[in-house]
Amino acid sequence: MMINLSKILLVFVVVASDLMSPNAFAAKGVTRVIQTGSTQIETFVFGDGPVSLVIAAGNGRPASQLDSLAEAISTSGIRVVTYNYRTLGASTGKIEGLTLHDYANDLWQVVEKLELGKVYLAGKTYGNRVVRAASQDHPERVLGVILIGAGGEVAPSKETTKLYKRYINPSISREEWVQLQGQLMYAPGNEHLAKLDLDQGEFPALAAAQAKSSDVTPKDQWATGGTAPMLVLTCLLDRVAVPESAMVIAKSRAKTWLVGLPACGHNMLNERGDDLKRLIVEFINRTQSGSK
Repeated sequence: MMINLSKILLVFVVVASDLMSPNAFAAKGVTRVIQTGSTQIETFVFGDGPVSLVIAAGNGRPASQLDSLAEAISTSGIRVVTYNYRTLGASTGKIEGLTLHDYANDLWQVVEKLELGKVYLAGKTYGNRVVRAASQDHPERVLGVILIGAGGEVAPSKETTKLYKRYINPSISREEWVQLQGQLMYAPGNEHLAKLDLDQGEFPALAAAQAKSSDVTPKDQWATGGTAPMLVLTCLLDRVAVPESAMVIAKSRAKTWLVGLPACGHNMLNERGDDLKRLIVEFINRTQSGSK
């Protein structure tokens, strides 16, 4: 069952100014702004090495969300590139009337302008739809795909859906938003980490537009993520992108590894950062060497 994201995200648009942080765009790494016609993409490069990994952020999220993970992976001799989606930071371009292929093309423009050659692609939650589309559009350019919190195949519970609708209600207070962020996005006991998300900012206008781009793109044009080896990472207490979704993805394609992490929820970046770094580096090293 595919979840229509745009219907539940659209009402969240009007609260953007209340939830933005002045530090939201302060991504680390070496900055380079790429011009591609009428679109401009702000990129951040971490480290250097013979292999490159490009990571796409979550739905309506800035590249700064990925700073800690990118820095950690780059210490293993892997060049890591993150970038801001259109309208975030120095990135520009229209966000209405797009498909996942347009966001995938932005990613490939980054790869081409930075002269990265064949690359590994990783995406956090919504970002994994972007990288799956990118990999399916150009499988010959992809060394491997990494999905961080992949959902959309199995619907969350009715209780979670109800809470999520409240969470995106523009009338709720900042305090209630943080409470629901902790309840929905984190495992029990980790709710306090929701304050980190508030500090990074929320950009619901972009989130809603991106959700529409996913909804209008036929699933068979992106879901399998091409033919490259894939690592699917899921948290066993994720109540939004439930682990059953990750299982469906892993069983639907060849050369796919599935890892379920305990005691974490939807935003595993803040809960399992060390594990993510270790697993991603191991996957890249394993697939590079051709070992099984």
